Amino acid sequence: MQNVKLASPLYILREQCAVDLFSVLRKLKDIGFDGVEFLGFFGHSADEVRRCLDEIEFRALGNHVSYQSFLQDINGILDFHAAVGCGYITVSDLGASGFPGSPNWSRTLAGLTEISERAQKYGITLLYHNHDHELIEHVDGHELLDAILSSTPKPVLSFEPDLGWIEIGGGNCADYLTRYVDRSPVIHLKDYYSTDNSKLGYVRDFVPQRGSAERGHFEFRPTGYGILNLPRLMLLCLSCNPEWLVMDHDLAYERDSFTDLKLSLDYVKKLLSLH
Repeated sequence: MQNVKLASPLYILREQCAVDLFSVLRKLKDIGFDGVEFLGFFGHSADEVRRCLDEIEFRALGNHVSYQSFLQDINGILDFHAAVGCGYITVSDLGASGFPGSPNWSRTLAGLTEISERAQKYGITLLYHNHDHELIEHVDGHELLDAILSSTPKPVLSFEPDLGWIEIGGGNCADYLTRYVDRSPVIHLKDYYSTDNSKLGYVRDFVPQRGSAERGHFEFRPTGYGILNLPRLMLLCLSCNPEWLVMDHDLAYERDSFTDLKLSLDYVKKLLSLH
């Protein structure tokens, strides 16, 4: 098995993190994760977060930062994340600044290039993480996700494919993992259930509720407990030589989020042991 690390996201635990971030980190470590992908730091300083991580021997995969926030204080944000120990930062909310095909795209690309060049000096890699809308929406006949990646040089922006969102949006995971095999150091293994993906549309329209019959009975599931064909996709994931795999399914509904994450982690560990 490759020396790939396994991370938990904090999106599914955001309410618990707002109450006690460090208790959440300790519990994730106890469950068996190697590290965490942050969703902000919930008011804590970089030194406080790093102290907790070092104490429990837990790794910081990275964090999500909006594009506009980044532009307001590039060096300050990079200083903070380097102090925490993040190897990656996912740039979010590009849409407000302009996607490929829009008049503002050249300015957005210049901003991404500046951020990435400075980040590389800190040993931090910039990522783009997809949701469903980048597969539903198209630019000049191409899926928006492909347009973003093909319009951005590899040294500027690496890819953080979310396999569940790719399928939910109508895309093909195998195609993206193959096309961007040398550009995907972090992969999200989001799982879900649906009786008919053609009925899903924009899932954000009804989340946090489950989908009705008219929306394919959609719901998020722990990794390995939905319809994402990970046994088929895992070899393609490993071909990308990822540093991190992330167990990510957004919502546990009435179930316990930590229990769901443990189910996901155990499944992925078992699947990796077969490789």
